[in-house]
Amino acid sequence: MTRPAWIPWGGLAAMLGGALGIVYFPFHAVAYFATENGAASLETPWVAAWAEPFGGTFAPFFAFAPPDDVYTTYGRLYLFVVLGFLAGTVALHARQAPRAGRLEKWGFRVAFAGAALLTIGGIGEYWVGALDFSFLAFSVPGFLLTMLGSTLLGFGTLRARVMPRLGAWLLAVGGFPGIILMTVLFGHLSGGVLLLDLAWVVLGYALFSERDAPAYQPARVR
Repeated sequence: MTRPAWIPWGGLAAMLGGALGIVYFPFHAVAYFATENGAASLETPWVAAWAEPFGGTFAPFFAFAPPDDVYTTYGRLYLFVVLGFLAGTVALHARQAPRAGRLEKWGFRVAFAGAALLTIGGIGEYWVGALDFSFLAFSVPGFLLTMLGSTLLGFGTLRARVMPRLGAWLLAVGGFPGIILMTVLFGHLSGGVLLLDLAWVVLGYALFSERDAPAYQPARVR
C-alpha cells in the first residue's frame, strides 16, 4: 500500500505548531496577566514565581502597545499552533490507519473535532475580535474534546505500535489530565497544552522523518 505523500508534511506542520506553542505560550500568558481580567492570576504564588521574572526579563516585548492589544497580538499565534495540531492529528491517523484499532479511530474523530473547534475559536477570538462568544461557543467545547480525544488517540497510538512511544504517552497524558494540571500550574490555557506541544514535536518529527522511508514501514518504537 502506498503511503500518501502529504503525511510527512502534515508531520512537519505538527512539529512546527508544537514548537511555536512552546515558545509563544509564556508571552501569551504573561500578556494576559497584565490585563485587567488576568491580573488576579498573579495572586497565585506558583504562577507569580515564573511569570513575574519572565515579564521582567522580556519587558520590552510587553510594552509595545496597551495590555489588551499585546494579549491579542500574541493570541494570534495560537491559531498556527492549533492548525499544527489539526494537521498532525490527520497525518498521524493516516500513517497508522492500517494498524489502527477502534480506540485509535474514536480518538482521531474526537481529537479532530476538538482541534477544528479550537481553530474556529482561535480565529474568532484573536482575528475577528469576538473573544467572549468564540471562547464559549468554540474554544471551551474544543478544549474538552481535545482533552478526551488526545488521550484516546494517544493510547490508540500506543496500541498501533507505529509511532514513538514517548510521543504517544505525551499525547495521552497531555490531553487528560495534562491540560487541567498544566493550566493550573501556569495559570493560562496556552500553558495548559504544553505537553501536547511536546507530543506533536515528537510525533511530527517522526512523521516528517519518514518521508523517504518505504511505505508503511513502522517507525522505531521507543
